[in-house]
Amino acid sequence: MNIFRLLALLLCVSSLVHAEHRVFTKKDGFLSMKDKLNVYFFRSDTHRLLVRDEGSVKTPRYGSLDKAMRRSPCVAGVNGGFFGADAAGTPLGLVVQDGKRLFPLASGSFAVSGVVYSGGKNGLELVRSSVLKRMKSLPTMQAAIQGGPFLVENGTAVKGLNAEKSTYRTFIATDGGKRWCIGVSSSLTLKELAAWLSIPGALGDFKVKTALNLDGGASSAFWCHESGISYPSFKQVRNYLGVAPLSGR
Repeated sequence: MNIFRLLALLLCVSSLVHAEHRVFTKKDGFLSMKDKLNVYFFRSDTHRLLVRDEGSVKTPRYGSLDKAMRRSPCVAGVNGGFFGADAAGTPLGLVVQDGKRLFPLASGSFAVSGVVYSGGKNGLELVRSSVLKRMKSLPTMQAAIQGGPFLVENGTAVKGLNAEKSTYRTFIATDGGKRWCIGVSSSLTLKELAAWLSIPGALGDFKVKTALNLDGGASSAFWCHESGISYPSFKQVRNYLGVAPLSGR
């Protein structure tokens, strides 16, 4: 094997370590059925977040997560934040796409309690909306989505989460450093998902420090270029959160 082939192999292995799709399951105790998490892991020093907004749910620009991701330099993606019941499906919180703020920061409900955005010392940041509200001006952002509630903070499942309503869930999480993941779950309550994510070893060697819930239920969708998986949402959503390499696909 010559030196160029060796370098190519090392680069390939390195990229697999930096980003990969994994599935986690656990038995729920009922007829041997299993709860499931589809998770895509990536690093903020090798990948970035992209937001793709439909413009309207009535006349969408893309029409699906699959189409939005394929028309972007993304390797994985999920549906984005919550949106209203009006004809346009107006987002209920901050949306920043390609450095342009499409919708302002919101406050006042669990659905908009947190913001994930590109920027800061780690490349990506996941903070409470109240932190940004206290700033005189928002930091420079290339991409941002507002969501909620928080599922995990400081490595511990958030208390008081709903334990009654089970549905598909979408989330984003970080280890507090440069390791991140996006994912969707099978039908779980918010409390169940938070408890699962906070268990040591639940996501292999990825220890969740902070996790934020995004729009779920019929909106939940997951797409991964690497594994060829495309789980569409059951209804038209307003925006998507994609993961793209810092340079090329």
